[in-house]
Amino acid sequence: MKILVVTNLYPPQHIGGYELGCRDVVEQLRARGHTVRVLTSRFQNGKTENPPGETDVERALQFNVAPTDPAHDKRAECGKLTSALQRFTPDVVYFWNQAGLTFWLPAAAYWHGARLAFFLSDTNFVSWRIAAWLAGAAAPVRALFGNTFLVRGKPIIEHHTCHFASEFLRQVARQHGIAFAARDSIVAHWGIEQAQFQNVARERWPLRRLLYVGQMIEQKGVHTAIAALGLLTKEKQFSELTLTLAGGGYFPEYEERLRAQVKQLGLSERVTFLGKVPRAELPQIYAAHDALVFPSEWDEPFAITPLEAIASGLAVIGTTTGGSGELFRNRETAMTFQAGDVADCARAIRELASDGELFKKISFNAQLAVRSKHTLTAMVEKIETSLQTLGEL
Repeated sequence: MKILVVTNLYPPQHIGGYELGCRDVVEQLRARGHTVRVLTSRFQNGKTENPPGETDVERALQFNVAPTDPAHDKRAECGKLTSALQRFTPDVVYFWNQAGLTFWLPAAAYWHGARLAFFLSDTNFVSWRIAAWLAGAAAPVRALFGNTFLVRGKPIIEHHTCHFASEFLRQVARQHGIAFAARDSIVAHWGIEQAQFQNVARERWPLRRLLYVGQMIEQKGVHTAIAALGLLTKEKQFSELTLTLAGGGYFPEYEERLRAQVKQLGLSERVTFLGKVPRAELPQIYAAHDALVFPSEWDEPFAITPLEAIASGLAVIGTTTGGSGELFRNRETAMTFQAGDVADCARAIRELASDGELFKKISFNAQLAVRSKHTLTAMVEKIETSLQTLGEL
């Protein structure tokens, strides 16, 4: 079948793991014989040139242009989608992350009679409202539409095929009154290509090397992990404990706060900032560490990083906000702690570092869960089956 994927970012341009996951799914669908084209943004550099060897990717959309900016032309943006539809004539238009794009793209595709499907990997489909476009409207109009008409949610995704990255996200949709047919509402948890993340045969306990991988933003709770390390270093048995931070590049203010925090706590010799790391280098970084700290403080939809770390043999110490609780079961598949609670984070690390049998149990159970439920193959099979059903209607 012919599938047009519309998304805000597409590698090599990416901020987090979700864009990389999008590419993984696209490549898997192509490998299964489907013709897939991608319509995405020019991102920050404004260039439209594709990387060498890239085909079937059109980098034409505007990214992060405010609705009130004179440069924001929703009609022109919808025209780019219309042109892609006319040239490609897809069986299905598959919308991925729409953050930073004009909200009217799904509506434009619907108006042109396209069959729509949505992969929903965050809560923006219920939190981004049309109010920004109504700022100059009369008060009764704002009152009527500003809090009820969800451009990315109801009615745009309502009754269309929806693929949720977690059960948590599906429940969010239901709680906001978004209706969808049962057969169209599937949960397609993120999956990874496990061959890329091998469990290197070495002893990871006693626990010495902690790792954080992800965006350097406040919602991810990196400051909590650093503060917890600061507490543990006051205890003699943790004299060799270190923390490596892999990620960054887009939010320098927060990164500077983290560096200042490290210096203030006297952890400069224990905390290493790697900066943004190419995905190809992640397997060797995982292999060099013992446990992943996942201190997210927002409603995490469902993260990819823990899957990679677990497949690499690391134990996970993390919070259960949002969809993370669908993977993390305390003292079974992870050591969990209360989001934002420094003392509780330190407690979880301490307990894991003090019990070798617990470490092995958690690592084994988590690897079993990832191998059985969170492979890229399993994820793509669910998506493919749903899209084929939609395309045949």
